[in-house]
Amino acid sequence: MNSSPRSAVVAGAGIVGRVQALLLAKAGFKVTLVDAADSTGVSMVSDDSLSVRSVALSYRSQQLLGSAGLWDNSIGCPITSVLVNEKGRFGSVTFQAAEFSVAALGYVVKNHLLEQHLKNKIYAQPAIEVVQPGSVVVKHSDEHRVSLTINTAQQSTQHEAHLLVAADGTRSSLREQLGIEVKTTDYDQLAVVANVICQRDHGNSAFERFTESGPLALLPLGKQQMAMVYTVDASREEEVKALSDQQLLDEIQHRFGGRLGRFQAVGRRALLPLTLVRCENQFSGCGVLIGNSARTLHPVAGQGLNLALRDAFGLVGMLSHEPNVASALSGFVSARRSDQQFVLRQTDALARVFRKHPWPISASLGVARQSSILLLDTIAPLREKFGRRNAGMGISLPSAGH
Repeated sequence: MNSSPRSAVVAGAGIVGRVQALLLAKAGFKVTLVDAADSTGVSMVSDDSLSVRSVALSYRSQQLLGSAGLWDNSIGCPITSVLVNEKGRFGSVTFQAAEFSVAALGYVVKNHLLEQHLKNKIYAQPAIEVVQPGSVVVKHSDEHRVSLTINTAQQSTQHEAHLLVAADGTRSSLREQLGIEVKTTDYDQLAVVANVICQRDHGNSAFERFTESGPLALLPLGKQQMAMVYTVDASREEEVKALSDQQLLDEIQHRFGGRLGRFQAVGRRALLPLTLVRCENQFSGCGVLIGNSARTLHPVAGQGLNLALRDAFGLVGMLSHEPNVASALSGFVSARRSDQQFVLRQTDALARVFRKHPWPISASLGVARQSSILLLDTIAPLREKFGRRNAGMGISLPSAGH
């Protein structure tokens, strides 16, 4: 295992896995990217489709991707303001990009455009070999190497690598194979994900509105089109599935209000159960978990992908400075712990506090929630700190220049 360059296997070719593979290749690794998908192409959806799925990238994520040559302004819709409030209560807080001297607080990107963009980068990178479709089985992982089998429909091949990155999602099989335990918390909620057409122009504003059933987020996606994540109690699953498009629009209208005029159309909806999944440790031997494999967060505040991207850059930064992979992984986990724990605590607290509770708990929580929003709106240093933190600004990473 003293050969050069160092070798890495990245299992999972979602957004985080693709970014990680590209960063490792740029850092001098020879990378094998194993994709479980059954096609080498990315399914292209018409750009005006109401059925496309999207992700929200923070200002910091966009900056990190840009620093690595992985960003294209044409694929993102900028967020220039964010408004946070609670249904039925006085007070709100608005963050403007101009307050922080940036062009945008974040960007909303259609999944298929970002995936295609990253795919093009991968196939232009000679240090990356793509195995698709394929799966990985870990045979052994210690502080010196990882031995594994890569299975395809045609054959099984044996590999040894300096590093294994498990980016295979919330139900990660590699996490279990590496012997890493997780804790799971069921929020007893569902996320209703869909795109909507609004009567009024969104003006590149994003909205986070806390309702009695949980948060309702609307993110600018295109002209008068917004990506919606609406949280409901899990007990309503069959009811929500049975709603007609107009009934769902009426419900959203009731929860959100008339700031964007009438909601005029809704695309294909997806209902996703919400759980908090967090690993007890992020690495074992020379295997490390990234993205949802390591932690899956409640979507409130949209921090999951952004935290995962900071992890991806932090990991490569540490590997660039520390030639011993096991030592680099230990340093990576230590360096990233504070940011990870802050985001986990913040999203978990928001998911729990901004929900309907029995009286008198609801009364005391209501006062606390309203006071918190008013404090953010009126105390400038607190407001700036909160806004900068959620845009990913000022978070140090173990990588020069980031």
